[in-house]
Amino acid sequence: MISGAVMSSNFRKVVGSFAFAAATIVGAQAQSWSICLDPNDPYSDDYSIGRVANELMVAAMGFSGTVTYNAPCYSTGTTRNAAGRIGFAVGNTGSVQSTFDDGMALTVGMPNDPAGAWSYAITVTDDTKTRFGENGLSAAYVGLSDRYIYAETTNDDILIKCRIDVLGDAARIQWNLTNTGADPHSVALWFGQYIGLFSGSTDPGSGAQIAGGLLGQKIPYVYIPGQKPILDDHRWNRTTDASTFPGVVRFDFSQTSPYGLRVDNNRPAEISDATLANEFVIGNGNPLMGAVSGDDETFNDAIQPDTSIGDCGYIQKFPAATLAPNGTRTIIQYYRSTWGVGDYNLPYAAVVDAPKLISTEDDGTSTSDANGLFKNPFPVRVYIDNVGGYSNVNNGFRLSDVKVKLTLPTGLNFVGSPTSTRTKQLTISAVDVKEIKFVDFQVEADGIEFGELPYQVDISSTPGSPKKLTGTIQVAATPRYRLIDNGGPTANAITTPFVFSDSSWETVLGLSAPSDFEAYEYDPQIGGYVLSTSAGRGKGYFIVNKTGTLQSNTLGGTPTVPPDTIPNPNDNVGTYYINLKKGWNLIGNPFNYPVTLGQLTGVPSGSSTQSYAWTDLVKVGSVDNLLAYWNAETQSYVYLQKTSDLLKPNTAYWINVKSSNLTLSFPPVFAEGLPGSSRSETDWTQSAKQWRLKLTARSNNSIDDDNYIGVAKSADEARLLSMSKPPLAPTQKLALSVEDQIGGQTTRLTRAFTDRKGRQEHKVVVQADEAGEVNLTWPNMSTVPKSVRFRLIDPATNVTRDMRTTSSYSFTAKAGTTRELKVQVEVGVATKALIGNVVVTRSTTRVNGVQTGPFSINYTLGNSATTTVRILGAGGKEIFTITRGRADNAGENSVSWNLKDNANRTVAPGTYQVEITATSAEGENVRRFIPVTVIR
Repeated sequence: MISGAVMSSNFRKVVGSFAFAAATIVGAQAQSWSICLDPNDPYSDDYSIGRVANELMVAAMGFSGTVTYNAPCYSTGTTRNAAGRIGFAVGNTGSVQSTFDDGMALTVGMPNDPAGAWSYAITVTDDTKTRFGENGLSAAYVGLSDRYIYAETTNDDILIKCRIDVLGDAARIQWNLTNTGADPHSVALWFGQYIGLFSGSTDPGSGAQIAGGLLGQKIPYVYIPGQKPILDDHRWNRTTDASTFPGVVRFDFSQTSPYGLRVDNNRPAEISDATLANEFVIGNGNPLMGAVSGDDETFNDAIQPDTSIGDCGYIQKFPAATLAPNGTRTIIQYYRSTWGVGDYNLPYAAVVDAPKLISTEDDGTSTSDANGLFKNPFPVRVYIDNVGGYSNVNNGFRLSDVKVKLTLPTGLNFVGSPTSTRTKQLTISAVDVKEIKFVDFQVEADGIEFGELPYQVDISSTPGSPKKLTGTIQVAATPRYRLIDNGGPTANAITTPFVFSDSSWETVLGLSAPSDFEAYEYDPQIGGYVLSTSAGRGKGYFIVNKTGTLQSNTLGGTPTVPPDTIPNPNDNVGTYYINLKKGWNLIGNPFNYPVTLGQLTGVPSGSSTQSYAWTDLVKVGSVDNLLAYWNAETQSYVYLQKTSDLLKPNTAYWINVKSSNLTLSFPPVFAEGLPGSSRSETDWTQSAKQWRLKLTARSNNSIDDDNYIGVAKSADEARLLSMSKPPLAPTQKLALSVEDQIGGQTTRLTRAFTDRKGRQEHKVVVQADEAGEVNLTWPNMSTVPKSVRFRLIDPATNVTRDMRTTSSYSFTAKAGTTRELKVQVEVGVATKALIGNVVVTRSTTRVNGVQTGPFSINYTLGNSATTTVRILGAGGKEIFTITRGRADNAGENSVSWNLKDNANRTVAPGTYQVEITATSAEGENVRRFIPVTVIR
């Protein structure tokens, strides 16, 4: 049955309980789609909806009846059915960082009128599309427990049960689909919404109050991490568009006001029960959703690529599955705020509200500007929402003694606390059933650290399991610099995003050259460094700090932010170009905000008839897939590869142009929250089909710790994963590389991948510019499949090591030398150590009638193994170690004993034991003992 009494036609029946004053949303027509209601006959007599909400999120479902909209949305009145339609809005508080999203509608019709073709779901049963609610709802109500709406109906022999929960800043929808027929059916689910962001105030960047929808004054800012904002119709399929399929889509009001609706297509840890979508479509709401004046739509699913998304809508598709009679499938998905960092797993929800971006520009609403950054300091608010596990009406449980601890990185400080304070804890005494409470931490950015600054929130309660939430705050670079000192001349790789009245390095840094510093830039045409005298945007530089102390000061030369930082609202075209030569180029982000790697574009001189996105530049072989930057703290290189990786401000990056010269275009800054604006990658997993082994070299004063050899799934992936070794930094003393043939030329690589699954041999080169011990390690060996065996060979000493059973290898290097090693790789099944035939013989050589020849010990191994051969005396006491931890091949192997002990003394005549220990790659040990007699 449908709960709720029938009301007169001038009112609507709202079923649901509220944790806040509902009138702040329901009655404010000036900031909601209710401005379009027909003033004479807005609702049918049986109009009823269910709605649940907290101060962060509102979810509503139409139960029955119709709503009529008129001017200003339609020229004439149009009546829509409500049954089964679903809509979302922001609660009365929204993000604490702004009042802009307070009570903001997220989809057309909200918060009171989910109806028509604005937001609905369909089942696709054996290719028959039927809208949820088309046959009415056989049950519909708002539950007393938790905070949810429930409805059910039957379409084409499929019983559909829908439950919508509001948890923190999220709406969780669960669909249970059961085949009630006598025959199997193929069943898919599509869900789509007509985005209509309706705020109670105007956006500082655009002056608009509505984004998208029936009265859209601007298109929403559609943001997919790692990609440029979406301006035109798009369709993605998870199978055919694996590299660009959007795991997350955020429908923001604007870039300046990044508040709106987040749609997840993947299954991150905080929504671990979510179902993967297999297709996602963005386009103009009409015709994508169907006619906006229609009422019985089942998704036209029509887009026109390269045309504006206009009145934006989306369709999220979940793949078909065959249901046997009485078979059931469950589909779960989450729709949440664009600003929250949440954990919605039972028993309660937690949400962190921190700013996305701390900028150097004012959006016109800032009341504070500490350390050259606007809206600084700022609150970090943590919500605890007691719904889900402990909110049943009959056995609810309050949360007590809720401890919330915030941990900040260097660069973010607690207001009123010493800068050395990295953590602070606040406590909520109790959170009642279905209640949401929060704590606020006041935080300030110091204006020195910039880029992605990570924070962590730890929560514990009684009862309840602990939660850990992590997020980042983007902080713009202010006109400062920092030069690391490591106890001697120290290389720092930097760039500058500012424009100067005097760009000479001495003026910009406020230091004297060459006594305090030396500045270098890289010339790709000569393949080496040259002295640099002045700073420029888009270029990278090595500054060698010779002062003996850390330098962190304000830039001189009157630095200003360039005017090309903010994007044009109507396109994604970049305006800053860098001309690169073939070979290595040292570049820099020309902006004081991070730029996403995947947003770069370029035009190769050998193919100047068209421009390419970054991923396409990699595919056509124009550039290496990885960029490298210099970590001044460790004095070693770090690499970027994912298209979602960020190019930080003030940081220089190496890029390797592999074919012809290249013109590289940096886009304007698309970071959410940028004032003045008006508009997945998959992590690596080890497996039998793809694996990588990390190789690290260390000396007393240097480290090179980010090198890999490995196997990829295909030749194309191997090519994309491999990367040449960047040039040595000016003060770098140690470098490890893997030498290989690329295009017929010998090339030193920092990452060497192949698609060959059989036996391989890699030539590893270690370059040492200072004398001393060099230690090689392979720290992630335990993650590589056990069926892969590795052997390290040092031809200079004839030493062989099984890399499975030893964790390191050391050698002594002379200054200015190069050591060549080999790493052999074999792929096979796991094997046991096996010692076969052992033969011990002694030379018959005599001196003055005394036998002096050594013993030769020959042994056969059934499989490759690490061996140790010792001579034991009476009672098993070790007399001499012939070899320890030697990597031996399957087959015949030999060692010799010269009749000496470990102190190099000649042993006495008598009987001794030869102990041979063989250790397999899996760690299994096998021993053999052979007696030998020493006769003089």
